[in-house]
Amino acid sequence: MTAMIGRAPVTTAAFSRGQAPCVRSPIAARGRATVLVRSSKEEAVKQLEQFGAGVLAKVQETAPNTVPVTPMAAKSVDGSLSGSIDGGLLELNKDTFWEYLKLQGDTLVVVDFYTDWCGPCKLIYPELVKLSQERTDVRFVKVNCNKTNKELGMALGIKVAPTFQLYRNSTKVADMTGAKLDKLIALIDEQQKQLAASN
Repeated sequence: MTAMIGRAPVTTAAFSRGQAPCVRSPIAARGRATVLVRSSKEEAVKQLEQFGAGVLAKVQETAPNTVPVTPMAAKSVDGSLSGSIDGGLLELNKDTFWEYLKLQGDTLVVVDFYTDWCGPCKLIYPELVKLSQERTDVRFVKVNCNKTNKELGMALGIKVAPTFQLYRNSTKVADMTGAKLDKLIALIDEQQKQLAASN
């Protein structure tokens, strides 16, 4: 026996075997797909709840019990923690740059001047984030040398991306160009040794 649900015929032959009826669409008639219609809304809801519970159980099995927290690289101008959601570097702009340096005092600040289109900038960035987590004695920040920060970049003599400038007491103490992590680490270590020697 065949009945109609919407435009799809329902075959009730499946009832004799104790199964839910099948809805056959015109596509199914050509042998491509069969869609099952449950005998009641309650059964469909029950099966959906069981499916959801199974998915939730699998997610809970594979998910760690704790979420790793990545320390932020720096504090924002207003003193609150800031940075990207993934624990990335705090991004400064022409309006916040000098105020941030002033607030840091004699703490060494490494500024990464980058551009969005710079391949080496993108390659070294994850290493900078990792370094910022390891070196808590140094603050790492970034400045995008885009149109809105062009004046700042020109005033600081930024001609190549990436350029790294190191500041202490709002004064530039060292700089380098290029995505050379070993050279940057050596520059940071040198500046920290100079500070230790002067104290």
